[in-house]
Amino acid sequence: MPVFERLRLDAERPQIRLIRRAVELIRQGLFAAVPTDTTYTLMCAPEAFNAQGDIRRLRQLDERHLWSLVCSDLSQASRYVKMDNAAYRIVRHHLPGPYTLILPAASTLPRRIFGKRRDVGIRIPEHPVCRMLLDEFGEPLVATTLQFAGDDVAEIDPERIVERLRGNDCVVLDVGWGGMVPTTVVDLCGAAPELIRQGAGEWPA
Repeated sequence: MPVFERLRLDAERPQIRLIRRAVELIRQGLFAAVPTDTTYTLMCAPEAFNAQGDIRRLRQLDERHLWSLVCSDLSQASRYVKMDNAAYRIVRHHLPGPYTLILPAASTLPRRIFGKRRDVGIRIPEHPVCRMLLDEFGEPLVATTLQFAGDDVAEIDPERIVERLRGNDCVVLDVGWGGMVPTTVVDLCGAAPELIRQGAGEWPA
């Protein structure tokens, strides 16, 4: 029988016992619906292959889908990507915040998820619940926007999120209604930054 839990958290002052329960479930291999500074996001541990499969099925993602690596801080992110001085200044200025910044991948990037990709999108969300979750987990999580197959935008209503995720091995971190606008995506792998998607974060900023 699937393990499903809904944890109701204070958006500004998350209850640590509920955060630790979410971390426990993620370590058991569940995926999580997590609020961020943009939308609710589906996250799981890099080694949770069944959870990744469940997310792919829910979103009808193919093998080419670009997952993001969600980190607690810049120090953690720097273990998985390469940054020259120019890229570092941009990353430090924009993160944490509503941006996904694409950077060259380091050899430590989990290949089971990202394959032979030479780049990866890094996120450091600025949301108390997400930040506390990442701090307690102690490692990056892989993530994608909580947008169900057939929908044009991210799901914002926690009641609908619970309704549609119930029956999966999943934990929902419910803080009320979420945002609809995704991150701004910028590619920092070339000679100059390239805007890939204009989202919640201003660019240039």
